[in-house]
Order: sequence, then structure tokens, then C-alpha cells
Amino acid sequence: MARRSTAPLALALLLPAAALGEPPPDPNLHVDPTLEDCSVAFAPNLTQGAFRRFVREFGSVSAFKQGGAPMTLGRWGFAVDVEQIYFRVEEHDPAWNDTFYHPTDRHPLGASKSFPKLRLRLGVTDNLDVGAYYTLAPEANYGWLGVEAKYALLRQDEDQPITLAVRGAYTKTLYVTAMDMHALGVGVSAGHTFWNVLTPYLGIGADAVLSRETSAAVDLRREALVVPNLLVGLELRTWHVALGVEAQVSALTTYQAQVSATF
Repeated sequence: MARRSTAPLALALLLPAAALGEPPPDPNLHVDPTLEDCSVAFAPNLTQGAFRRFVREFGSVSAFKQGGAPMTLGRWGFAVDVEQIYFRVEEHDPAWNDTFYHPTDRHPLGASKSFPKLRLRLGVTDNLDVGAYYTLAPEANYGWLGVEAKYALLRQDEDQPITLAVRGAYTKTLYVTAMDMHALGVGVSAGHTFWNVLTPYLGIGADAVLSRETSAAVDLRREALVVPNLLVGLELRTWHVALGVEAQVSALTTYQAQVSATF
């Protein structure tokens, strides 16, 4: 008798998963079928150590980034910026697994994250800019609102080779009912403009991240952490348009691209 091949059976078993294009179920995910996307909510098994790491990493990526060269806009100068930020997380670590709920067990958080940001800036004096930014995770339950002030200590001219600026920023995490999180940032940056067009710059600073959980699922102490950061960026400016890229090394490394309209 001819031996019956098992290939058709194996193919039949694989076809449903391939047709659906879905990842396999993950029994470690915390599921809430009322959600549309992965959202911040604390699982009962969240530990203090995992919460501390989450505060450090989530707080550092949410903190209002400099997102541009240290040069100021000048008195009554105005800018509208559209920015995109990218970063990666360890989605299976308890710091990220036990702080998110998911629509299904086939809907993981994902290691690569990206969000758009809208930012407005105004030059109050020749040396002082103020600004604000807003973003949210579409269909999820978290977003961020930030304000900033930047002051140029030195301005590049014929006798001064660099622009040196100090900056302070505040960021509030929005919409999350499981915690109350704030970030206060300070930094200093320096840059030099070549040919009135191209400005490389570097900076150093730190964010103080303050968070307390407000969830009925856990009973954890509040966390107050200082997270240092180092940034490097490049800005190309021509006419009323500026294009920029920036990387910040902190608890998580973030990469940001932006386009600005300046007036």
C-alpha cells in the first residue's frame, strides 16, 4: 500500500493562520476586549521594580525633546513644527507587559513605537523662545502635553563662534487613569551654523520624572527619578523652512525627525 503523505494535513493546519495574517496568541498578555488598541493599565502582578523601570523609560520618551538647534527665533518670530519620534521598547519585560492591556491575546504592544507631534514656538525676545507640544497615541488611552522655554546665553556672530542655549521643559502625561505622571527637564546645548544653512548641535541634560499610581489593581509607592540624557542633531534651514533630525540617548534612545515653518 502506498504511504499517505502528511503534507496536505500540515498545509491545512497552517492555512488559517497564514490567511488571517495574525501573530500566535500570547498567554502573557493582559486582555481587555473593550479596548481598540494597547493601552496603559496596570495588571495586579505589577511589581515596584517593574513600575520603577516603566516610569524611567516611559517618562524619558514622553519628556519634551529639544527638537531643533539652540538658535532662537528672534522677537515675535513664530514656528509651526510637525515632528515624528521613534523608539524601541522591550515589550515582553514586566515593565511594559504588566503596564499595558490589549484588545486580544493576538495584539501585542510591539517593540517599535512611533508617534507624530505638533509643536508651536514663539520668540518673546531676541534671546527667549517659548513653546508647546501635543501628541496622543491614536485609539489608545495616552498622550502628552508639554511646554518649554529656551534662552540663548550666547548668539553666534563674527566674534562668537557658537550659539549656546539653556532650556527648561515640563510634560504631563494625559488620559491615563492608572497613574499621574509629570516630567521636568533642563538642558544646555551648543551649535554652529555653516553657510547660514546647516547647523550641527549637541546637548546634555536631565529629566526629573515623577509618577504615582492611581490604579485599584495595585498598591505601589510613588517614584521620583532623575534620568540624564545626551542629544545630537542636525538642522538644515532655508528661507522659511527648516528640516531636522535628532537622536537622544537616555533611558531609551529616541530618534526624531521634524519639519518647521518659520515666520
